[in-house]
Amino acid sequence: MFAVSKFSIVVPVYNVENYLSECLESLINQTFDDFEVICINDGSTDNSLRILNDFASKDERFIVISQKNQGQGIARNNALKIANGQYILFVDPDDWIESNTLEKLYEKFRQTNADIIQFNYKKYNDVSGDSKVIDLKALLKKRFKFDISKNGFYSWKNIKKGCLYYLDLQVWNRAYRNEFIKKHGICFAPSKHGEDHLFTIKSLLFSDKIFFLDEILYNYRIRSGSSVNIVTSDNWMIFDNIRLIESFLRENDFSPELEKEFEQYKIRVLGWHAVVIPKKDREKYIYSCKQVLSEKSIAQFMRMVGNKNSFLENIFSIKNFNDGIAKYKVITILGLHFHLKFKSSLKGVRYE
Repeated sequence: MFAVSKFSIVVPVYNVENYLSECLESLINQTFDDFEVICINDGSTDNSLRILNDFASKDERFIVISQKNQGQGIARNNALKIANGQYILFVDPDDWIESNTLEKLYEKFRQTNADIIQFNYKKYNDVSGDSKVIDLKALLKKRFKFDISKNGFYSWKNIKKGCLYYLDLQVWNRAYRNEFIKKHGICFAPSKHGEDHLFTIKSLLFSDKIFFLDEILYNYRIRSGSSVNIVTSDNWMIFDNIRLIESFLRENDFSPELEKEFEQYKIRVLGWHAVVIPKKDREKYIYSCKQVLSEKSIAQFMRMVGNKNSFLENIFSIKNFNDGIAKYKVITILGLHFHLKFKSSLKGVRYE
């Protein structure tokens, strides 16, 4: 029988040899040492697996499992199946955490008995060297007029309008009680892009006790060549993700109350994906989007993706777009549309 750890840290790994050691070192250097690290090698073709095995040979807290390349959703789900920690923390292999992260989280879990603890993080641009702190307290106040400093807790009922698209939907800026995850069967979508939305939306809607820890504990790296920046046909998986979320909302009676929020979520997510869909597939993609949107929402979506131009605008135009999730320019030359994505203004949606 395996001993129960306080934390299970889940690290999905795919071709990140240049960043992986820094990530894993940040785990080893924790001031709190009662944890296990479950590393899922997702079919890496570089030296990532060798690095994982090297760490595991020196530290028995590291567990390395290899699978064929199936994406982070399946990798994380496989890790959750064997995680025995009381609390779950997700860390991406090109990011790193502060040395006191686990110590701070354990203290607050004991004090609050929360299902989820959310914390601040810092975005670090690996290309420009710029960094920016993302503060949940400031976001809740600005977007939702909600002052979390009064008692430290929030739930989706406090911030209903926009809760499915303005809140961060990645999983690594929160820690979770493992019992809570298992009780509600919370899992990731089995896809390579946007797989964390299903997990985050389920966990946020099922929890009445999300505690905010006003500390910067996580460092998120923005780098060229990461999957978030790659144009790929895998982005079509967004339609499967939407169907899974829709089924979850309907089966758990969230649909009536969150119908408008879910529609806005679809508009924004599909609008973001329009930028990263290969050009040859754009027309087919737009058609598919219209099939999952209401008639009223289609007009808003089309304005967002910049597909409605006048005759002169189709000859030449440059338009700026900000859907609340990503910023981008649409340059039109003789009817051809070119999409240039900026660094996101809000990392509420992150695809990996």
